[in-house]
Amino acid sequence: MIDKALNLLLKNINAYLGSLFLLGTSQADKVVLTNISKDNGGIAIPTNSLGLTLVNIEEERIIKSQIATKVTNGSSSHVNPEIKLNLYIMISANFNDYKSGLAYLSGVIRFFQGRNVFTKDNSPTLDPLIKKLIVELYSLNFEQQNHIWGSIGTKYIPSVLYKVRMITIKEDLATDEFPVIEGIDLEDNLI
Repeated sequence: MIDKALNLLLKNINAYLGSLFLLGTSQADKVVLTNISKDNGGIAIPTNSLGLTLVNIEEERIIKSQIATKVTNGSSSHVNPEIKLNLYIMISANFNDYKSGLAYLSGVIRFFQGRNVFTKDNSPTLDPLIKKLIVELYSLNFEQQNHIWGSIGTKYIPSVLYKVRMITIKEDLATDEFPVIEGIDLEDNLI
């Protein structure tokens, strides 16, 4: 599910950046799904590209479902509730020309400012298991930014962080099954 959500965002960003004639792009896809750093600490994002990187996954607990029972064909079973996830993605600019990198990064910000909700209506290629994606700019203070880049293990390059809500992961594996209670008779016996 995570890969499908990120691929959808990647394709839409690339399509938008390709339509911006002001950037003068000759390459079809300027944004790639990649790690930020290599094992040796160098930048893994191809030169003259933007890198889209998943930097954190967070469980959305506020609206977590508490329903743990599924009823089908006259029987009931226990299933774990679905998990709702928020993804934190960073888009980083690795350009030889600093101004070009900033222009592309600005293009990404413009894209998400104009379109921050992805549904089946406006994104026909959205996976059927994903109902909606909501993308929000996530601002970091200098200390938080320092911690992220320190944990990534490479030098800072211009970047922007977004929170992508809500990926739902649901596996209908039953832990046990039992018959459905259809009522109670007058003597308090189960029917």
